[in-house]
Amino acid sequence: MILRAEIERSLIQGEVKAPQSKSFAIRLAFLSLLTEVKTNFWESEDIKMALGAVNALKRGEGYIYVGGSATTLRMLIPIALALKRRVTIDGDETLRKRPISAIVKALKRASFSSNTLPVTVYGELEEETVIEGNESSQYVSGLILAYALLGRGRIVVLPPISSKSYILMTIDLVNKLGGKVKMEGNVIEVEAGKLKPFEGEVPGDYLLASFYGIASLITSGKLVIYNLYEPPKYFGDHSILDVLRNMGARSFYQDGKWVLEGSGSYSPIDLELDDSPDMAPSVAALASVANGVSVLRKVERLRIKESDRVSTIIEGLRAFGVEAYYAEGSIYIRGANPRRGYVLCPNDHRIAMMAADIATRSGGVIEGAECVKKSNPYFWDDLRALGGKVRLS
Repeated sequence: MILRAEIERSLIQGEVKAPQSKSFAIRLAFLSLLTEVKTNFWESEDIKMALGAVNALKRGEGYIYVGGSATTLRMLIPIALALKRRVTIDGDETLRKRPISAIVKALKRASFSSNTLPVTVYGELEEETVIEGNESSQYVSGLILAYALLGRGRIVVLPPISSKSYILMTIDLVNKLGGKVKMEGNVIEVEAGKLKPFEGEVPGDYLLASFYGIASLITSGKLVIYNLYEPPKYFGDHSILDVLRNMGARSFYQDGKWVLEGSGSYSPIDLELDDSPDMAPSVAALASVANGVSVLRKVERLRIKESDRVSTIIEGLRAFGVEAYYAEGSIYIRGANPRRGYVLCPNDHRIAMMAADIATRSGGVIEGAECVKKSNPYFWDDLRALGGKVRLS
């Protein structure tokens, strides 16, 4: 069902629970192949696809549909091989357009019927896998979990390594459950015996939560977001907390909560996003009202997301009268006073949320607003609960 969101100028403030981290949830879903996992998973589309894939592996099924979840696809391939399963994997039209060439090239003892979906995969893993790191860190995370299933293994990631923070997230999670995974330089050694059970709540997602936070910042509100993990020291999605502070917002973490307060005036930022490419739509939303030109660098990986996000971020900003353009691997955004806009969402949840943030300040219409279900099925309800004047039809 096509959903239309009409948003009027609003004041976003209050307190809200952070959306469940689909990155953590998908990893925990696959970890249930190694140990007992007791938690309540959200009904977002990507998490449902990961749980469906894991259940299909447990039942020994030969066909697995992963919808639009690239994370599920990329982790599933090496894990299926570790289990010595022959599987045919398919996805929706967005995923059929996305490459799997890095994993095809890396897995020498595996057979692939195609370089794109649908693909039939069978074979086994070698004790060491050498893989190019520039296509997706999710293959590396999948290999870590696959070797944890096998008990040991070695991964050599050929630089440049994109989205390294997600690899470190996987390593941290396995080690917290009693595994032994270490990364030195570009080499990962995996030794994982029996892991401890996981019981508890899946932590919140900083970038999904940031769309609430930024809507509050650009409407001069104050917001508290809870159920968030303590930010690690490395640069990753959680670093949005520091990025927003560097742009002039009051933004800090304390006791599981992220506190944000608008300043009314924001500075532009010059930021490299190769280690957290999904941060781009969040930062772009605040950059749309900053006093100057922001530069988002190293954004080429955005072209193989749910949409070509280099193009759809720029198109989304222009729809609100914000000057934005691409040059030499970077997106340039000149902050302005956005006007009322109309965005036809390209089936990309983060583009819809970016547009919603800007619309809370300027007003606007988002067509295809149902796409937020991919990661946060409660987005529109939460935004309204925080004061957003949102009408869905």
